[in-house]
Amino acid sequence: MLTAEVERLAKELGLDQTNAKRRVELEKRLVTARANEEKALKDYEHAEKAPARLKEAQADRLTRYEAVFSALQKEEQTLEQLYAPLRSHINADPRLSKLNFVVDRVVNIEAWANRGESLLDLRKPPFNGRGILAEMARVCLLPAWKSGTPQEARAAMQSFMDQHARQAAEALTQDSTLLDFGEWLFSTNHISVRYGIQYEGVEIAHLSPGTRGVVLLTLYLALDEWDVRPLIIDQPEENLDPRSVLADLVPFFRDAAKRRQIIMVTHNANLVVNTDSDQVIVAVAHRTSPTALPQVTYTAGGLEDPAIRSHVCSLLEGGEEAFRKRGQRYGV
Repeated sequence: MLTAEVERLAKELGLDQTNAKRRVELEKRLVTARANEEKALKDYEHAEKAPARLKEAQADRLTRYEAVFSALQKEEQTLEQLYAPLRSHINADPRLSKLNFVVDRVVNIEAWANRGESLLDLRKPPFNGRGILAEMARVCLLPAWKSGTPQEARAAMQSFMDQHARQAAEALTQDSTLLDFGEWLFSTNHISVRYGIQYEGVEIAHLSPGTRGVVLLTLYLALDEWDVRPLIIDQPEENLDPRSVLADLVPFFRDAAKRRQIIMVTHNANLVVNTDSDQVIVAVAHRTSPTALPQVTYTAGGLEDPAIRSHVCSLLEGGEEAFRKRGQRYGV
């Protein structure tokens, strides 16, 4: 009987140990399940608030977009203030009537549109074709980009998004993401502030070398009224026609000569005569041998000196005989 009771108690004890192990395992699984439940609830709450966060992020992005144009506007205002004396001087000097100082924004809309087209499948409307995106931007965005206020730039971008953003996002290529799309759409690398001198509405960089030299020289002579040091100029008439020499250069040289000494090297005798040069030095080269350096002789004097006048006349557009023949042809 005792043996049988020992066996029964042993079986019951083993069963209790098994139940205890199962209970521990169930408690562990319960802890994991509760943690998963809490995470799922948090994810659910996070997902429920996603539309509100999306609107907040979009508003913040537009605010930052507006801030970029505020910085551009401040840059323009700073340049206007910094160069206000230069603009005033140009506007007040009738000799500089062909010049004007400009501060404006430069927009490379083609670069912006080309970047956008690289992200889109151009077979899908309404972007089906090269140049369509650029035309849309010219209508909706370019006026605000070019000269609009920060608020107008923000409103223009909001309008462009309302009209085209959803269709553009659906037309993205397989290799393009929404992040790529957003970075392109709100990029401003294609907009910069330009400032400088223009000659008859053309930027100095786009002028011919001769005209560019005239602009820079006349601007320098007009602005250095405080300077009385000697000025040495080498061939200011290079690449210029005679009319430009007389109309654009001579008045500045005559005024500058009243306060400073001007030493000018030139092949144009018109400059010598019309600027009323005090002293003329004529250099004549004589080559005695094909291999030797030429010998240079100099003759100096004023325009009232007959010998100097003879030299000057021989250099004026072909010499005295050429002048006489043109006078007969023109009837003067």
